[in-house]
Amino acid sequence: MMNFRKVHSFRSLVTVPYRQTSKIAVTVDPEVLRKLETEEMKPRAHPGVCRTGNIVVPPRIVKAIFQSIKDHPIKSLLQSAKDLNQYTAARHPPPEPNELRKKIKEIEKEVDKKFLPPEDLNLLTEKELEKYKSLRSQRVEKILKQRTFAWKPLSFKTDFEALTYAIGRFSKEYAVLSKIFKEISQRDPDFKPRSFLDFGSGVGSGMWAASSVWNDAIFEFLNVDSSREMNDLSELILRDGNENKQTVMKNVFYRQFLPASDTKYQFLLSAFTLFELNNRQSRKEVLLNLWKKCDGYLVLVEEGTFAGFRLINEAREFLLSLGDGEVFAPCPHDNKCPRTAKMTDKLPCNFQIFYQPLGIGEKVTEHKGVRYSYLVLKKGIVANEERWPRLVEPTLVRSKHTICRMCTAKGNLQEIIFTQSKHGKFAFRCAKSSTWGDRLPIEVGDEIVEEKKEVPKKVFVENVDIDPSRVVK
Repeated sequence: MMNFRKVHSFRSLVTVPYRQTSKIAVTVDPEVLRKLETEEMKPRAHPGVCRTGNIVVPPRIVKAIFQSIKDHPIKSLLQSAKDLNQYTAARHPPPEPNELRKKIKEIEKEVDKKFLPPEDLNLLTEKELEKYKSLRSQRVEKILKQRTFAWKPLSFKTDFEALTYAIGRFSKEYAVLSKIFKEISQRDPDFKPRSFLDFGSGVGSGMWAASSVWNDAIFEFLNVDSSREMNDLSELILRDGNENKQTVMKNVFYRQFLPASDTKYQFLLSAFTLFELNNRQSRKEVLLNLWKKCDGYLVLVEEGTFAGFRLINEAREFLLSLGDGEVFAPCPHDNKCPRTAKMTDKLPCNFQIFYQPLGIGEKVTEHKGVRYSYLVLKKGIVANEERWPRLVEPTLVRSKHTICRMCTAKGNLQEIIFTQSKHGKFAFRCAKSSTWGDRLPIEVGDEIVEEKKEVPKKVFVENVDIDPSRVVK
C-alpha cells in the first residue's frame, strides 16, 4: 500500500511583464469642446457634420423633364440612359502622346520576343522582312486597342441624346452638387455669390443646385455648354417643359463657349467635364481660364473612379502651383495628396451620396448611391478656417470603439481607433457620430507609447495528494 502525503494549499504571486500600448493624441477644438461640455451642442450635431439625407429632385423639375419628352419613346430613353451611365462609370481620359509612344514600344518588344527575336531579322529575305513588319504592325495595333481605352468626347447633337442625359444623370448630379454646395454654405455662411458660371452645364443641374442653396443671392446665371441641344433642353426645363411659358428664374444666359472677356464670377463650377477635353494641355488651358475668372470659389467634380480622381488631383496640383488660392474641400491641407504619395494605398479619394431617381417611366423602389471625387478651391487665403481632418472612408462603429480613417492637416492618411478611455468621451462620441465625408473637430497629435506597470496576480492552488515515490529529490 502506497503512502501519500498532504501538500498544503498556498498562494503565489505571478508577475505579468510590461505591456506597451499606443494611442494617437487627439485634442477637441476648444470652442466645440466648450459647447459640448455646456450641452449647447450634441456630439451628433458637431460642426464637422454635413448631412443631407437622400436628396430628391424638386417635383417641379421632374415634371418639367417629363413634359419635355413629348413624343420620344420612354423605354428607349431609359435604356439609352442606362448605357450612358455604364459608359461614364468605366471611362478613362484620352492617353497622352508620350504615354502612347511608350506603350507602343513596350508592345513591340513583347511581340518581337514572342514571334521573332531581333537577331533573326538578318536571316529573312527582303520580301519576308516586309511581310513580317506588316504582320508585326497589325499585331501591335490589335494589342494596343485591347490595352487602351477608346476615348471619344460625349456628343449630344439631337433632342433624344439630350433627354437621355437628363433622365440618366440629372438626379445624381443634382444630389452631388447639392451636397458640395451645402458644405460651402455651412462652413462659410457669409458667402453670398451674386454671379454663377457653370462650364459644361449640361441640362442645368448645377444651376438648380446652386439656386436651392443661394436662391436669394445669385443675380446672374451663365451656363456654358458646347451642345446647343443641351442648352435648349435646359432652357425648356426652366419653362416647365412648355416653350410658351416664361422661365422660372431670371437672368439666365446660355453660351456654347467660355466668354473671352475678363469678367469675374464669384462662383464657378465645372462638373463631369474634364473627361471631354482631349489632352492634358487643353485641360490646363480651360482650368487657367476658369481660375482667372474666379473671384470666390471654383468647384470641380468628376466620377468617383480612379480615372476621375486622377483628373481632379491633376487639376489640384496645377491650380495650387499658380499660388493664389487654397484648397477649401475636401482636403484639410495644400500638400501632395497622400492617396498618390503613398503607393500602398490603392483607393481613390472619393465620397458617396444617396439620391432618388427621377422615376420617369419606371417605379422608384429604393434610393441609389453615387460616388464622386471633387475639389473646392478658394481664391486668396481661407481666413479663420479650421483645418480639421476629413473622414475618407466609412466609419467602423463597434461596441466600445470607433475606427476612423482620415486625411489630416499634415497631409497624412491617419487611422485612429477612438475609445472613451484613451481619447475622452467627447472625442469618442464625435467620432462615433461622424461618417464618410464628414470632418472631425479635432487636432491630431503625435503617437504616444505607454508602458503599463507590473501587475501581480494571486494564484490559489488546492490541497493535493502526491505519491512520494514520484517526487524528484
